[in-house]
Order: sequence, then C-alpha cells, then structure tokens
Amino acid sequence: METSSSVSLMVMYEDESVDVHYGNGVQLQLSPCGCEFMLEKVRDPSGHRLQPTERLRQRTRFTISTYKELMKAALAFRNKYASRPYLPEELIPAVHKKPFFSIDSDVHWPDLSCCDAELGPGGETLVRSEDGQAALMLSRSGEEFSVEFMCSLSQTHNLQHSMQHLSRDPDGSPVSQLQQQMSSQTCHGDVQTKEGNRRNQPVRSRCCSSEIITHSSALTKPEEMYQSTTVVQHHSCCAVAPTWHYPLCLARHHWTACYSKTPKDVGVKGTRHSSQADRTIDTLTIGERRSGLPQALPLTCPSPHWHRWKVKDPVAKEEQSDQDFATDLVKVMWCQGVTYRILNGAVSVIEISPGDGSVIRSNGVLNSYFTHHKPELQSGRVKELTYHLNSLPPDVPGQVYSVCSVVNRASRILTCYNQAKQSLKLPAAFSCLQEDRNFSKAILEVNLTCNPAPLETLESRSDLVAAELEKIKRFNFLLENSYLLRSEKECAQVEDSSAEQVTHEPVNEGCITETLQRTSKTIQDIDALISAARLT
Repeated sequence: METSSSVSLMVMYEDESVDVHYGNGVQLQLSPCGCEFMLEKVRDPSGHRLQPTERLRQRTRFTISTYKELMKAALAFRNKYASRPYLPEELIPAVHKKPFFSIDSDVHWPDLSCCDAELGPGGETLVRSEDGQAALMLSRSGEEFSVEFMCSLSQTHNLQHSMQHLSRDPDGSPVSQLQQQMSSQTCHGDVQTKEGNRRNQPVRSRCCSSEIITHSSALTKPEEMYQSTTVVQHHSCCAVAPTWHYPLCLARHHWTACYSKTPKDVGVKGTRHSSQADRTIDTLTIGERRSGLPQALPLTCPSPHWHRWKVKDPVAKEEQSDQDFATDLVKVMWCQGVTYRILNGAVSVIEISPGDGSVIRSNGVLNSYFTHHKPELQSGRVKELTYHLNSLPPDVPGQVYSVCSVVNRASRILTCYNQAKQSLKLPAAFSCLQEDRNFSKAILEVNLTCNPAPLETLESRSDLVAAELEKIKRFNFLLENSYLLRSEKECAQVEDSSAEQVTHEPVNEGCITETLQRTSKTIQDIDALISAARLT
C-alpha cells in the first residue's frame, strides 16, 4: 500500500511542521509539535478531477500499523532538525528504550586539559560528556556537527511537571520521591471520596477518573514508566545553540590540532586564535561547563487549534517543484539524498550537505557565489572551492552527486525563501510551539490570579496582536526597500515605452498611501484589543 513507496521529498518549515512527499503521490503532513498528522492519499485516476482526495487525520501515537513505518521515518527526520524531539512510547522500538533514574537533564563536559577526543572512522572528531549521556561529533570539514544524547520519552503534562519539580530538589532519591508523592495523592483522593455525600459522588467519580488512571500508572515500576532513548540531531557550525557551544569548542580545538595544514600553521593559529580560545575555555568553572540537554515534547499538544494543514489545488499540476514553497518559510529540505538548510538572519544563507562529509554554503549577500568546503581523503586538509551560478563545474561520470544541479536547486530554494520572507501576502505563521508567548503567558498568569478570565480567550487576543505586529514589520521592510520595487517596474516600463516612465509614479505613491492607511487602522485595532484585554 502506501508504505511500499519511497520518499521523494521531505521538508521542515520554520514552525517545525513537516511535509513528506512519496513517489506514488501520497503526502504526509506532521504538526509542529509532532502530536498529529494528516495523510493525503492518491487521487483516483478514474474519478472526476474536482473530486476531493481522501484525507486521514490521526494522532501520531495512535497511528494504525499500516502507516506506522511512515510515521517513524517522518518523526526521525523531524527530531533530527527540530529544537525539541517528540518521542511517543508507541513508536519507539523496545530495543531502543532504556530505563533511566536521573531526572536532571544537565550534563557535564570535561575540561580542556583532560578531554580525550576520539577520531571517528571517517575522520570525525568525537567529544563525550563526563557521564557518557551525550556526545558531539564534528565533521571532517569542520562546518557541521551531530549530537547524540539520551532523552526521556514524551510524557503527559502532569508527569512532566512532577519530574521538573523533583529535578529542582537535589536531596533524596527521585524514584522514592515519585512513589511517595503519587501514593500520598492517591490516599488524599480516597479520603475525599469517602467524605463526600451521595449527591456529589457521581460528579466526583467522573472528575477523578483520569486521576485514578494516572495514579495506577504511577504505582508501576519507575523503570517501566520513565524510559529514555537515544536522540541524534544535526546542526550547522554557523548556527549553534547555547547548549552545544562549549563541547563544540572542545571538538574544534582537537580538529584544528589534527587537520592543520603544516606545523607552521599550527603555531600561527595557536598563537593568535587557538591559544586565546584555550585560555577562555580553561578559565571556565564547573557550572559553565554544564549544559542542559533538549527535553522531549509532551504527548499531547496544548494548542491543537493552531495546527494548519496545506491542501492541494485540485486543478493544479501534479509535478512538485521548488516554486511550490514560494509562500512558505523553509527550514530544512531533503531531496534525492541531499540536505538543504536555510540559516535565517539579516542575510539568509543556504547550506548544502551532499552526504559525503563536505558542505556547500552560499556567500551571504553575494548569494550567486557558493563555497564548497571539501575535505581531502589523503591529506585530511579542507579545500575551499568557489562556484558561481553562471560557471558551475560540469558533471563527471561516476560522481556521487551533480554539483551543478545541487547548487542550482539551492539557489532556487533560497530565492523562494527570500520572496516569501519579504511578501506581505504571507500569513503570520503561528505555531503551537511558539516560544515567543512566554512573556505574554507570564502576564496572563498574573492577570488570572486577579481575574480568572478564560485562558484561551486571552491567548487568542495576544496572538492577534502578534499577527498584526508581524504584518507591520513586513510592511516596514517593504517600505524601506521600495526603491528596489520601483526600479524593477521602471525597467519593465522601458521595454514598452520610455515615455511612460514618469506617468506611473503617482500610482506607486497612491499604493503606499493606501497601505499606510491600512496600517494606521491596524494599529488602532491593536490598541483596542489591548484595552479590551486590560478591562477583562
């Protein structure tokens, strides 16, 4: 059935939602949190063209056996590039599950003086934490790295809250504390049930039904309920999370010592750069050499109403092209064994991982130039080759991948990304994992203590305000770069008639004035929403 088809394309967007396309036309969409998916099946060729295709929407952890392999592959791709993994117990093989008794997710990395880095079979530099719970592997090119760490499986919100509470208390055994806490809660619930009258007993039994299930599961063995698995993530050295800063410095120090060009270069680099970095690393305390590992997302999504699904146009063509992503912000794309990663910033950069240990990266503002960081097998040195879109190297028979096709595809993906980023038509992409709500949620918690208004209502208002602010930010960007749009229109007008260049200037000014009026109206609506939120 659908499981027999191979994957042709996998895409992760900036909101960490995943879109997987298969060779037989099946499309699988995964929500940003990973808790839910939608499978769009192949359209019946004998049916009418406007007939809607069959779509299946399910919870990820409760997927049927027919689509289980599809979900495992999609989650593996998601967890490799997402900020936090989603690890449902139902989709983790038993051989990959391990019991854990350490609730603390922090790991300690060794000091530079006593760090023994390992050399992998492909020339990778491997650094392990002191307890062996995490490892960082720097590629031979020195431009990308992978991390492997132990992570607890996804739990419910209540269990995650209890684990975080116990991790703050360094005294006592975590297992005994969990058993004592759960048993005390169970006894407390039994006392309340016995003291209740018969009229309130049915209501109380319904309210406590979920708690009884939770308590019964909590009375099981901790090694059966609290389990962990190994998670592998892939990162770029140009976009490093704070968790991996220190271990990456350790790996880069050993990588520089192993793959420097000549002993003379080692002395120069050690004098100017490496020695200064080594002194900085040596002065770090034990607490500064400690980093918190990414934690798994909860089993259920707290905001499922933010899940958005892309629906195909039944009249559109079936071919999949790079232009299909012109209205979405792509984060990572996998196609034909090659990974394309967008590094978001003031100037967007695209990074290509062909799979042979090398990295091809666009050169910032000069995005028509690409630099290929290619390690040599014999000497171990990293050779840097510069390509231009108009003069790419020809294909050689027997090569693993085509540099010409890979760079051209990367250029199209980057162009689509920049167009989507600068477009006012792009809707504000809200995600159920959006971390920018932390400040608004803190304010909401304070307001709820004084006025118990519905949480979903206040959150929706804050999301509306954020959406309007996002539109204003995009408008300001276009306003600052309006001369680029004007120059493009003038060039098009010259081709038709040079006399009509000035006649269209008032139209552009009128459009800007009309847009400014809409922006002013939007600001007024935002003020009204904020005032209404304060009054409630």
